[in-house]
Amino acid sequence: MIWKGSAPSNIALIKYMGKESGLGNHAVNPSLSMTLSKFTTSVELEKVEGAANDRWRPLPGSAPLREESTRRFVEFFQKLKKDAGVEAFFEIRSGNNFPSDAGLASSASSFAALTKTALTAFAELKGTKAPDAASMARISRTGSGSSCRSFFAPWCRWEGEQVSPVPSALPELIDLVAVMDGGYKKVSSSEAHKRVQTSPLFKGRVERATQRLVALESAMKEGNYRRVAELSWEELWEMHSLFHTSQPPFFYFAPETLSVLRWAEERWEKTGHGPITTIDAGPNVHFLVPANEAAMFRAEIEKIPGVTVMESPA
Repeated sequence: MIWKGSAPSNIALIKYMGKESGLGNHAVNPSLSMTLSKFTTSVELEKVEGAANDRWRPLPGSAPLREESTRRFVEFFQKLKKDAGVEAFFEIRSGNNFPSDAGLASSASSFAALTKTALTAFAELKGTKAPDAASMARISRTGSGSSCRSFFAPWCRWEGEQVSPVPSALPELIDLVAVMDGGYKKVSSSEAHKRVQTSPLFKGRVERATQRLVALESAMKEGNYRRVAELSWEELWEMHSLFHTSQPPFFYFAPETLSVLRWAEERWEKTGHGPITTIDAGPNVHFLVPANEAAMFRAEIEKIPGVTVMESPA
């Protein structure tokens, strides 16, 4: 038997960065993200009779995972299986339609897709009802924190055990991702969560992020695009400043990262209008722009040397 499922990635404007000690993927601060419906992970599960263990392989045409990523993925699947009381062995096949481990939240979509597909399969095998989206989100979070935000669209808020959709009066937005490096990042997100708490700038981070999220939700309800852009800009620089000042420090930016950030800053200064800008733990820059202006913004970004553009609606 084969079960298939998929889940989207997401891009946070208020970041999940830093975990509570000893509590798994419990973020120290709330976060808020836009779901990216076009950037997805697909998962297939096949029950294998006579197998002695679970195994993973990439879907045809998909890139292999790094050894550590494969181990983490399979171990989480085995936890889901144990919790469901399923004793069969499976082949897990997965693949993204966008680069993995490059700051594009492939972990979020991967674990969300695995959770959805596995829990649906196990419910069918056990003759029970699959959990609802909120329950799946909470379970998925134990494998990858940010994956819980991939269960609601177009906007999602995560705080503690609660994952929920967020109302917005903003126009329809498109995420234009300025890609300058699709390769694996040298410092994983899991390692980044540990290191940022050694930064002298981490003190007060929880309070600042929480206040910023409250302000962001208010601006979204009002449809205040400019204020959303200002808050997102503050947040991206705070998160990367934590990286740069941790012990030891680390740096995700490529030379082109600074070029595209400078373009965004200058566009706001010269025209009074620009993109909502953010970056995850990687070199690639996300620009959220009104859908009816996406072609114009994309043409400008593509003029920057060394940059290609991917795009996704919410």
